[in-house]
Amino acid sequence: STSLWENTAMNAAITVVLLSCAASCLAFDNVWHWEVVNENSVSGDDLRDPGVWVYGKVASMNECMTACAANASCTSCDFAAPFNEDKAEYNPCEMHHEHTCPLDTCFYDMQAYTCRPLLKTKSCGYTDLCYFRSDSKWDLKPNGGCNHTAARKADGPPPPPPSPPPPPPPVKPVLGYQPNIVFILTDDQDQKLGPDDYSWLGSLEAMPSLRANLMTKGAMFKNFFVNTPICCPSRTESFTGRYYHNVGPPTVSNGNCMHVDTTPVAGLNTGLFGLLKRAGYNTGIFGKVTNDQSNILKLASDANSWTYIDSPVDYNSYDGLPYWRKFPNGTFFTEKIDGKNPVYGTTYQSSQIGNRSLVWLDQVADAPQPFFMYLGPHAPHYPAEPAPWYQNAFGDIGAPVTPNYNVSSPDKTNHIRQNPPLTALAKCWEDRHMRDRWASLLSVDDIVTAVFDKLTTLNKIDKTFIFYSSDHGYKLGQWRVGTSKEHPYETDIHVPFLARGPGIAADSVLYQVTGNVDILPTIIDLAAGVDYIPSEVDGRSMVPFLITNTSEATTAVAARDAVPWRDHFIIEYKSVGTYYNDHSSCWAPQGTCGGAGMPTGPAGKVKNCVEAKDVGTGNCYFVDSTFSNSWRELRIINSTMNVSYIEYDPAFEFVSNTSSGGGLQYYELYDVSEDVYQVKNLYPTATTDLKTALHQQLASYFQCAAGQCP
Repeated sequence: STSLWENTAMNAAITVVLLSCAASCLAFDNVWHWEVVNENSVSGDDLRDPGVWVYGKVASMNECMTACAANASCTSCDFAAPFNEDKAEYNPCEMHHEHTCPLDTCFYDMQAYTCRPLLKTKSCGYTDLCYFRSDSKWDLKPNGGCNHTAARKADGPPPPPPSPPPPPPPVKPVLGYQPNIVFILTDDQDQKLGPDDYSWLGSLEAMPSLRANLMTKGAMFKNFFVNTPICCPSRTESFTGRYYHNVGPPTVSNGNCMHVDTTPVAGLNTGLFGLLKRAGYNTGIFGKVTNDQSNILKLASDANSWTYIDSPVDYNSYDGLPYWRKFPNGTFFTEKIDGKNPVYGTTYQSSQIGNRSLVWLDQVADAPQPFFMYLGPHAPHYPAEPAPWYQNAFGDIGAPVTPNYNVSSPDKTNHIRQNPPLTALAKCWEDRHMRDRWASLLSVDDIVTAVFDKLTTLNKIDKTFIFYSSDHGYKLGQWRVGTSKEHPYETDIHVPFLARGPGIAADSVLYQVTGNVDILPTIIDLAAGVDYIPSEVDGRSMVPFLITNTSEATTAVAARDAVPWRDHFIIEYKSVGTYYNDHSSCWAPQGTCGGAGMPTGPAGKVKNCVEAKDVGTGNCYFVDSTFSNSWRELRIINSTMNVSYIEYDPAFEFVSNTSSGGGLQYYELYDVSEDVYQVKNLYPTATTDLKTALHQQLASYFQCAAGQCP
């Protein structure tokens, strides 16, 4: 659009000015190694210390540092700016980004990644002053009265620049050319719950376009699992190809997003989008990426590791107005949609990202580089708000009353075992939520239709791969667990994965045991070749059995066919908190379920939930528990076994005292072929030999990394 290119040109001009300034303003870095702190800090207890004197008025911190660098007695300096942060809700600076934040009236908040307004300080008597310090004090103290910035000359010469990264391997795509790629990843979409019972399609039944364009013209995976059934870890695993135990506990102890470190997702050499850009792709990112959305979009923009970003900042709001915009020249800012007169006629998130992606496809279709487009609709995640035009689309369905719905579970982990029977009010809300989840998916299906139509119109469909999946599944009252995921059962861990593209057999079903960690290596293999997959990746490329109808690909991967594919998969989860059935709001018209809100327990809203010890005696419906819902699971599917083996340990360390895994908190074992609904725990009657084999295989998998993983 015209506005897009006008914004790009404007920001490009601003960037040039800033770079020109940096070349002269930061010249002192050639002499001194500086340590700078700018969050209202002063270099010591008091700027009236004997070792402090006033240099004079300056225009900026850079000028103060330059003067200090020229003075042999100056060991550190402080600059008192004339402004402080405005805490008011209205933010006239919010349309600016880091490089365009007008520092005369605003400041850039590095924690919130937002340009914020400033107020004239009332408590700082002297402003625009540069202070020199000749002593060695560097005891930083917060100073709310003045917006101080402190800097000191660090001891010794500046550190040497980091060694340049090794050059990437040559690009050798498996088809002999770089295909275009589209990846659609939904949020909380299950492949189990049909309108009446478990079904082969689950929520895909609500999506006729997806079935027509992907299922019948591509491949459907029968045994595709997520490594962790909750949003941020699963997405990090998908975008890095790493297992939970390598991006989260126990390897990573301070993960920033539901226990995992999302930083590699934004990397040029570690994340899917960055690797594709490095391999020569135009990458366009639309929708939810990870749950620390503002952080990950900022990291990727700072690193310029993704070509183009046009994604909602507040992904949780189906009608959120701020969108993060990042352009190929590296500039970025936050756009705020006009809520009263929105572009594309609606603020509804799925429609926004769909339309924005189509505009981008028009712009890159004829470029010499191939394109990769990622679409991350928030649907059908709670609150599962449907588009206004689809709100009554599924008025005749409800949460399926499966054989495991509302059943007592005396041989499951404690928080499930203690859950009391679901009431009619709980069922009413589950029915409403089921209808809304499916209705919200109709807008995702519209995206699928529009993308396929656009690719066909642009004459790109024959050389484009399209992948579709979800970050985890969902359940609605099975085993008396309400609206949630986070558990080691098929409802939560088994998700759709569909693929269409050159060489993929139409209307095919693939039975290999696969998972979300295999997505990155598969896409990178198609885009740049198997040697382009980073060595630290845990997953494996699915190309050898995915591409079967293209002779070039078949020849290229023939040598890899000798390596047997796994028949088991690890699933891992460390509880992110103790939550109940009403832990989040679900969208519904006013007056739904008689006007009573989602119940915490049988008594309705409960203020003090206690995890009981006896079966069915709890006062609340627990959906997660830091006490009894941290676990690891071995899922095995082969010609003789179809089992789920689970070990629980609240410390997530799994230190056992016997070769069979003794000494842990709890165990579950299910024969999924005979017990589809997972209601009979076989562990108490299993032989010691079986327990030992399962435990040792799971323990070994839990330690694996990169090429050591199955």
